[in-house]
Amino acid sequence: MNILIAEDNYVSRLLVKKTVEKIGHRVMEAENGKLAWQMFLEHSPEMVISDWEMPEMDGMELCRKIRSHTGKAYTYIILLTAKDQMSDLVEVFEAGADDYILKPFKHEELNSRIKTGERIISLESRHHKIQEELTLKNKKLDDALKNLKFTQAQILQSEKMASIGQLAAGMAHEINNPIGFVSSNLDALNDYMKEIRALFMAYEKLSKTLETTELLPPTIGEQVQTIADHREKIEIDYIMEDIPELLNDCRDGTGRISKIVGDLKNFAHPGNEKQMLVDINEGLKTTLNVLSNELKYKTIVTKEFGDVPLVQGFPQKLNQVFMNILINAAQAIEIKGEITILTKTENHDAVVSISDTGYGIEKKYISKIFDPFFSTQKIGTGTGLGLHIAYNIIEEHKGTIQVTSTVGKGTIVTITLPGK
Repeated sequence: MNILIAEDNYVSRLLVKKTVEKIGHRVMEAENGKLAWQMFLEHSPEMVISDWEMPEMDGMELCRKIRSHTGKAYTYIILLTAKDQMSDLVEVFEAGADDYILKPFKHEELNSRIKTGERIISLESRHHKIQEELTLKNKKLDDALKNLKFTQAQILQSEKMASIGQLAAGMAHEINNPIGFVSSNLDALNDYMKEIRALFMAYEKLSKTLETTELLPPTIGEQVQTIADHREKIEIDYIMEDIPELLNDCRDGTGRISKIVGDLKNFAHPGNEKQMLVDINEGLKTTLNVLSNELKYKTIVTKEFGDVPLVQGFPQKLNQVFMNILINAAQAIEIKGEITILTKTENHDAVVSISDTGYGIEKKYISKIFDPFFSTQKIGTGTGLGLHIAYNIIEEHKGTIQVTSTVGKGTIVTITLPGK
């Protein structure tokens, strides 16, 4: 298999090259995105491994160009990046990349991702052959071809979600360990400060006694005065009051990090194969925590969570529905807007309403928004699978999903799930 490596850093490019050649693939090298695009057009490699940030053309632009290219064969794209924010990862997939690896990478990880790409390329190749054979034999089989194409896209989507799950599990493990000892050290530091404070108060008492004592030896008197001057200079009373508050702030910060990591792990975990009772409000809270960085810069999120019944279902799948809808809502807002999430009970059912103040959807498109690959967004900013996947998941849970929208005012997505 021919693999194109686009990386401006010679050492990084060499490390990737060695890994690729070691597992028996042919390598082409490009030191910037512009050269990589020219080599792609000339040689049509089956796989591209590209750095995100490069001169002349970055990896994201290269990815979009490859995806817009009308070549016959499918090209599997892996992006190398040091960025690890959720918004960054969403941007990677929306640009059309199939996978990503965080820098610095391990050879075993890159090897595993390449093998995943080989399987996907093989599936795409077989799908393409089936497409050609069916087209030649009978044009009436176009619907079957569309179904195969959608099945293939779902496989790619599953691979992406699996990658996010692996990333979340690894992040949780790597972050929770240092958070644990930082939290433990903060507790120990708090205990030490109590002892130091008690000792300091004893010194303070002695110092004040000496300050009022007459006929002290000159050297002792000078030292007592030096201590008094320094105490006043550093505002010791303020410091002694501020230290406990700083420690409390640190403990609150580590607690918030632990909560975010836990929510990310729970969100991306594949979950059980059997359905369970799900708290819709908790699922929405988890999803909002995971997407906080994606939403906070463009939107004000208002939550009105009512008392709703538990529903029978798969929590991770329902969280994926909420994520798809919330991302769509954020992308529909151009500069600054609002997203309102409302939950309530109607006829023993749990109802979730997610509304935005975005640009809205034209009436003629409302009937098509759940169709696979249909999107009202700009080319390259979405796959057109989000709402279709959401529709299938809600149907699997024996619920309904409806959309109402007004151009220029916004969109409302309403989900109804049978309560228990």
